[in-house]
This record gives sequence, C-alpha cells and structure tokens, in this order.
Amino acid sequence: MCDLEADVPAICAAHGFYEIHVLHSAERLAMLAEDGIVDIEKGFIRVRPEHRFVIRAIAAAFDAYLDRSPY
Repeated sequence: MCDLEADVPAICAAHGFYEIHVLHSAERLAMLAEDGIVDIEKGFIRVRPEHRFVIRAIAAAFDAYLDRSPY
C-alpha cells in the first residue's frame, strides 16, 4: 500500500490465501470502492491519489480483529 496499490493475487499467492476470499470478505473495502476512494480491478486495489490520507482506513478493511473489539 506504500505505492497506493496492492496486488492482491500476488500477496495471496505468497501467503497461501485464496484471493477470492480476501476480496469478497472485506465489506468495508466494497464501501470504500462505492465511495470512490479505491478502485478494484482484476485483483488490484488502487487508492485514488486524492484519498491517500485515508490509507489506514483502507488497510483496516482487512483487519480481522477490528470487528471483535468490545469498544
């Protein structure tokens, strides 16, 4: 994400995950795409440059522990 994009298929291949599960399990990511903050195409997630300041919110879309917080 340092370059405002992530190659999900390559990351998943390197770590033994199925990309389809990663892309479809992140509901927050879909919301960000609907809001025009990120573009998702062929497994690539690209942050639009004008939204680079919300990169942490984009990364949080993949945070498995975020929904488990009691707060």
